[in-house]
Amino acid sequence: IRKRFAGRSQFLASYTLSKAEDNSTDFQSAFIPQNNGAGRDPNNPNGLPLAFNPDDERGPSLQDQRHRFVFSGVYAAPYGIQLSTIITGASGRPYPILAGDDLNRDANGGAFPPDRPWRTPNDLTTTIGRNAGQLPTQATVDLRVGKRLVSGDVSLDALFEVFNLFNRVNYTAVNNIFGTGAYPANPAPTFGQFTQAGAPRQIQFAARVSF
Repeated sequence: IRKRFAGRSQFLASYTLSKAEDNSTDFQSAFIPQNNGAGRDPNNPNGLPLAFNPDDERGPSLQDQRHRFVFSGVYAAPYGIQLSTIITGASGRPYPILAGDDLNRDANGGAFPPDRPWRTPNDLTTTIGRNAGQLPTQATVDLRVGKRLVSGDVSLDALFEVFNLFNRVNYTAVNNIFGTGAYPANPAPTFGQFTQAGAPRQIQFAARVSF
């Protein structure tokens, strides 16, 4: 939705509804397949490994952000002051939930074993899906106040900007090691604790010279 500049104001609003799925993200240890198969098929050396089913890895993409709303607007206030804002609200992105152990005993452990927890212990058929976790929603409000102090061939603008105006905590990472217990009833004590967040409120003053 767009309103062109008239009556001292203009704005642009957009809403996106999306869904993204895939069966692979990259080759980092936390995102590789839970079961890499049992080696190449001698009868089909160019095919997939034996006992490997890529559909078992199909799930929400790390880029799957289901809802996203963005509003931006400008208002020309009296005395040559210009107010502008960007408001963003979005669903949390998925993340992989890992068991932290080589549950299927395929010797694919490493620093971050890719095995996912199971709903029934010792039953690999009850393994949860890929990227089953979801981070909390995110929201930010950015504000700019500007005033032109000098006009002409050379102009000078004074700017006051605030990012994340309400100092909202937007979590971007979480401890995703669930443990070897039954999912979701028996998590590790540290599972789900947030480990990283976006930038807090930031305020800056600026001067811009145009010529």
